[in-house]
Amino acid sequence: MNLNMKSFINLSRWLAAFLVLISHVRHLVLVDYKNVVNKGFFSKGVYFLTGFGHEAVVVFFVISGFLVGGITLDRWVSKGPDIHGYVAARISRIYTVLIPALFIGLFFDTAGLNFFNASELYTNSSQYQTISLNSIIASATSIPTFFGNLLMLQGVLTGNFGSNGALWSLAYEWWYYCIFALIGFAFCNEGNKRFLCIALALVISVLLPNKIILWGAVWLLGVFAYKWFSSNKWKINPLLGFSVFFILMIASRLSHNQDNVENHEFLLQEFLRDFTLGVAYVIALVSSSQFSIYSVFSKLSERLADFSFSTYLFHFPLMVFFVAVGYQIFGLQFQVQPDWYGFSYALTLVGLLYFSCFIFSLLTEKWTSSIRERLQRFIVGRA
Repeated sequence: MNLNMKSFINLSRWLAAFLVLISHVRHLVLVDYKNVVNKGFFSKGVYFLTGFGHEAVVVFFVISGFLVGGITLDRWVSKGPDIHGYVAARISRIYTVLIPALFIGLFFDTAGLNFFNASELYTNSSQYQTISLNSIIASATSIPTFFGNLLMLQGVLTGNFGSNGALWSLAYEWWYYCIFALIGFAFCNEGNKRFLCIALALVISVLLPNKIILWGAVWLLGVFAYKWFSSNKWKINPLLGFSVFFILMIASRLSHNQDNVENHEFLLQEFLRDFTLGVAYVIALVSSSQFSIYSVFSKLSERLADFSFSTYLFHFPLMVFFVAVGYQIFGLQFQVQPDWYGFSYALTLVGLLYFSCFIFSLLTEKWTSSIRERLQRFIVGRA
């Protein structure tokens, strides 16, 4: 991967995490657009720009397929499969942040439920009709749900743990990691090992919900992107590649029916839209290898990307807690009109959340490499 593409991936990672964060904040703090009284140009712009949360997750899937699937496949084909290194890398990447996120989420959800629930966000969030909260938090903090999320079974056997609505996509990624590793290992081996790996991959695929398997095609786009990038085949001009992505990103946003997405209706239409957006991002990603990005901005993107995973995993329970405390202690109303108060509240909350996620990343995500090295030594020593 050259520096141009690395810079673009870093930009995509932190910006996608930020888009998810501001989307959730807007949906919780401000009323839905249909209830806006004064639909002026500024309000329309804010609601439009803060509505790319779903598209951001699609970008995450493609990036994951590129960085995990594409690079790993290339390495395994040339050097043979390193299953120990793969397992250590995937466990450390996910669980270094996930385990603290589950416990921190439990702490804030429990504190909010017991001491700051005047708003009833933790027990009756449906009254606010916001997609930022689509479950009763008080009933989602059970021990089975905790371990279900720890084992990546959210969306399979359990719901998301507590208030953390962002956990759903981790289960998707985790099972893509597993299926990819089994199939990749199978094609690098012969005989019984190959048969066993393929059989296990098929069993997992059959047991998982159809939507998880279907969206695996979006993840595989990232693998294709890496193969395209590393080949000598023609690359699209960066201006054309970025233009295609931005146009289809906007088209996806305009066609996006959030209610249908959250209720898992119109599955095929939803998939085709996301797959098309994924293809557009692949075009932009591969073309970025020919586009020089200003070095100072590249360094900033790298710093922000370093805590993008923490931003994604920590922001939701913190957001709910801060809003609940603000309502009970300071009388700060939410689900309000997008006036000066509403925008000020949303901007302040975004800043507070982003800073908090950065602090938590210093205690978690920052140590991923160190934990990966120790875990790999442990696995190799036990093998």
